Amino acid sequence: MYISQRGPRIGRLAVAAALVVAMGAIGVAAADNAPPQRNLFEQPALQSNLAGRSLMLSVTQAGERLVAVGERGFILISEDHGNSWQQVESPVSVTLTRVRFASPADGWAVGHAGVVLHSSDGGRTWKRQLDGVAAAQLALAAAQAETGEDAEDRLAEAQRLVDDGPDKPFLNLHFFDAQRGLVVGAYGLAFATDDGGKSWKSISARLDNPSALHLYDVLELENALFICGEQGLMLRSTDGGASFQALETPASGTLFGMVAAGSNGLIAFGLRGKAYRTDDLGATWRPLPSHQSATLTAGTRLSSGELILADETGSLQLSRDDGRSFQVLPIPESGFLSGISELPDGQLAVSSTHGVIRIANQDLNRSTGREQ
Repeated sequence: MYISQRGPRIGRLAVAAALVVAMGAIGVAAADNAPPQRNLFEQPALQSNLAGRSLMLSVTQAGERLVAVGERGFILISEDHGNSWQQVESPVSVTLTRVRFASPADGWAVGHAGVVLHSSDGGRTWKRQLDGVAAAQLALAAAQAETGEDAEDRLAEAQRLVDDGPDKPFLNLHFFDAQRGLVVGAYGLAFATDDGGKSWKSISARLDNPSALHLYDVLELENALFICGEQGLMLRSTDGGASFQALETPASGTLFGMVAAGSNGLIAFGLRGKAYRTDDLGATWRPLPSHQSATLTAGTRLSSGELILADETGSLQLSRDDGRSFQVLPIPESGFLSGISELPDGQLAVSSTHGVIRIANQDLNRSTGREQ
């Protein structure tokens, strides 16, 4: 999560701050002697023996390899399904928020200061493809070319992005294949590439998001593409990302993530444990019952069809009935949980405040949790 110190944004970001201080403070709670942020996205991450126990915000698979990213630009890989981890070189020192792979070789990571990194060798080496300064210039060029009633407002917003410098966090990404993808982030920022990240273009104008609300997750489902975000924002594209329309949902609080539930089903979740379900690709929604107020931070659908959600207290919530009910499974000494990846043996790798932890099958199969 990202918390800005810019005055006009503070009211909106107070809601986001409820997620967890550990994530929200990354990138802004720096020591007085820390180098300027522009230096951080140009400065390689330090090699540290503590990297494996540091805050990791995302973990995913690159073929048989696991790749995790987190604070200070740390990137970790595991060749033994998460039993051990090694730090690899990272070209930036800013917090990395999410990592995804379109193939066993090609992957991308995004983070603070508008950073987009690319790996073509399964996460062993990384190169910077985009940063906040370049992203702001792309947004300004796109706004200058716009016409219509909102053109003036978009131009003013784009100019503010340029004036603010590199302070533009990306929060998530989605790649259709090794060439086509998009990244999204704070202030409604959205960029797309058609050439594997060699070039990017701003697509914020395609989004029905006039208040420039923060964008937290992207999910492809059937023939639709969904983006969720701040203040219950839910966007859907049915034309491959050429345009996005806002959907009406019961949600009012921030939605931090989504998980597929059935062929046309989707569960969106977020602040204060709220979750909402659609079974018709977003045409209608209903709130799911919840007896827990902890913010939901991550989720995934397992190969078994079971659904797993994680929350800020360090608990997992397991559903064996396609998201109609959930069982709470406390994980000992897990800390804040931020990302989930299923391992080939059915166990889970979960990114947390203490690095990446493994959740064994027996913990998932316990029936001692309480149902929601």
